[in-house]
Amino acid sequence: MSLKKSLVVARWEFMEKVKTKAFLISLILMPVFMIVMSVVPSLLMNKADTSTVNIGIIDSSGEVAPVLDSGLMEKYKLPDGRPNYNVVVIPLGDSARAAANQMVLRNELSSYLVVDSNIQKSRSFQFVSENVSNFKDITRLQSAVKDILLSNLLRESGVNPVIVKEVTKPVSLETVRLSKEGKEEKTAALSGFILGYIFIIILALFVLTSGQLLVRSVVEEKSNRIVEVLLSSTTADEIMTGKILGLSLLGLTQLAVWALIALAFAGQLAAFITIPDSIWWEGVFFILGFLFYSSIFVMAGAPVTTEQEAQQATTYVSMLLFLPIVLASLVAQNPGAGYLKILTLIPLLTPTMMAFRIPIQTPDLWELLAGTAILLGSTYFCMIAAGRIFKIGMLVYGKRPTFKELMRWATRKM
Repeated sequence: MSLKKSLVVARWEFMEKVKTKAFLISLILMPVFMIVMSVVPSLLMNKADTSTVNIGIIDSSGEVAPVLDSGLMEKYKLPDGRPNYNVVVIPLGDSARAAANQMVLRNELSSYLVVDSNIQKSRSFQFVSENVSNFKDITRLQSAVKDILLSNLLRESGVNPVIVKEVTKPVSLETVRLSKEGKEEKTAALSGFILGYIFIIILALFVLTSGQLLVRSVVEEKSNRIVEVLLSSTTADEIMTGKILGLSLLGLTQLAVWALIALAFAGQLAAFITIPDSIWWEGVFFILGFLFYSSIFVMAGAPVTTEQEAQQATTYVSMLLFLPIVLASLVAQNPGAGYLKILTLIPLLTPTMMAFRIPIQTPDLWELLAGTAILLGSTYFCMIAAGRIFKIGMLVYGKRPTFKELMRWATRKM
């Protein structure tokens, strides 16, 4: 196989696609879409309230209502210094709940709490609102009621009120990540977890979009017979290798432009994501994973004649990209588990498993080197196999090859 001819094909593929309107539009629209879908919701969720929220309470115990307002006022204030919450005590009675419901429906109350007379033992109360997905208010109210119950319990046990106040103060926790070299670096608890998610989503996005370009390119050239002209001056292996390199370079060019755009938001990201020193390994596995999955997409497109058939063939491969997300909690708790190391060395899972494990706890050097070698070998095999399948598959019409036939084509020496 001539590398020179493969590079000529790669250059042609790159130049043809980079000048298209679809590529230029996606170069701008995709970053905008990603920012809108990730940054904007986060900013809106963290946005402070601008007006006092009225919270009602029906307290049959008489222990929570008298101190809930002062407890919330001490902890939560608006930017202008006013209290974030105003507690409205609803008189007890048979119609108390109905009256509270009407106040919520008239927007006089955002929500209300129902506290029974046995709350000190039951440790349970109700939150009633039109919106029960307001996690910020729910978490704050739950914490405030818990502090009140703890204070009451300590006070009943004869503990000094000053000590009670000290006991119920919140405790802050600072997490420090220890690298393989013994270096300490302060990092948010979920920083590595979030970074792993970002890498997997970006890799999946690029693989799926660039993979479809690769498949479409292969199918189009088979259908319009251009490939027969190409095969007169070069080999199928060189064509497939050139396509993978050219369209992969297109995707990486797109990624580079997006990375420059991302630098503008580096300050905001630094607030909740700490970049580890081993981040460059993420880049290595991102590029190798991108090339590997691209070669699989080309191999899937080589024997088919329509995009629909190619899409069906690549569906299950695409699903494997998201498997680490299913295992996310297990990876976060014990990234060095034996079964996770085994999964990491399976070529189809190596890029995404490494993307998750590296920011959380960098794998041993032998794992990183083994993963690199596996991806390089697997990518080379898929490129060669794609060329062999393509060379035979272009001559086969009207019959879909079986898996056994594809394997025979892929391993057959040309």
